[in-house]
Amino acid sequence: MSVDRVRLAETLAWAEARYRSCDVCALACGIDRLAGERGFCGLGAEGRVYKEYLHLGEERSLVPSHTVYLAGCSMRCAFCSDIGPVKAPEAHGAVVSPEALAARIAQRRREGARNVNFVGGTPDTSLLFILRTLWRCPEDTHVVWNTNLWTTAEAVEQLRGIVGTWLADHKFGNDRCATRLSGTTGYGARVEARLLQVASSGAPLIVRHLLMPGHLDCCTRPVLGWLERQIPEASVNVMTGYHPYRLAGRGGKMGGGLEREERAAALEALAGTALRSRLVDGVEYQPPA
Repeated sequence: MSVDRVRLAETLAWAEARYRSCDVCALACGIDRLAGERGFCGLGAEGRVYKEYLHLGEERSLVPSHTVYLAGCSMRCAFCSDIGPVKAPEAHGAVVSPEALAARIAQRRREGARNVNFVGGTPDTSLLFILRTLWRCPEDTHVVWNTNLWTTAEAVEQLRGIVGTWLADHKFGNDRCATRLSGTTGYGARVEARLLQVASSGAPLIVRHLLMPGHLDCCTRPVLGWLERQIPEASVNVMTGYHPYRLAGRGGKMGGGLEREERAAALEALAGTALRSRLVDGVEYQPPA
């Protein structure tokens, strides 16, 4: 999918206006990011990249993928693998100009990248920087938006015609777990509304769900059931590589690894769905005979 240049220009103007009283993600901090004010994400208008590389471990339909990791986020997940850049972007992310990143995207493309994959954190809090970068990229740049979907209906709509593939999380099957583990309020209703919106956008959608120890019945089963009922045409990637990171040693199931029995039960639940495309760790899932 090519980037619609007319749409890109319109969305650029929209984002610049919204940054004056920022509400481009679900937090709607209302601060003037163009004047250098900082809200929850810790970002002004600049882009802060803390790593980028040609990734061979994403979903098979995407690789090789040029992953660009942007500091800052709209969530604070207890099990986050990159909590430093998420919580303190100024201490971890290097300020990169749109021109410099566009040049790096071109280089990675020459090296074999099929797309540019904006991740973090989440790309939603670096929206203006990404748009300014894409303005300097060729129209046939394939954009992957790797998002937690803690964003707004208007922001998603503005990205129609720009995003080539949505790579979105559905982390939690209930609001109690979401609040305790990510600090969000009203997670289910918002994220599921955004998933339905993205699914109707015309761009391919891959939904990721990370298996968390002790959350099979409260999160994994409800998430898979909702996806099967509401967007069975989406590709669903169940990810088994949970690591406790800063939860390690704190006790409870989340402080350890995913048990073999729980993994097997989750994959059995996935196999029992009528989802059209079922992935496990990015690879098409073939249930045992």
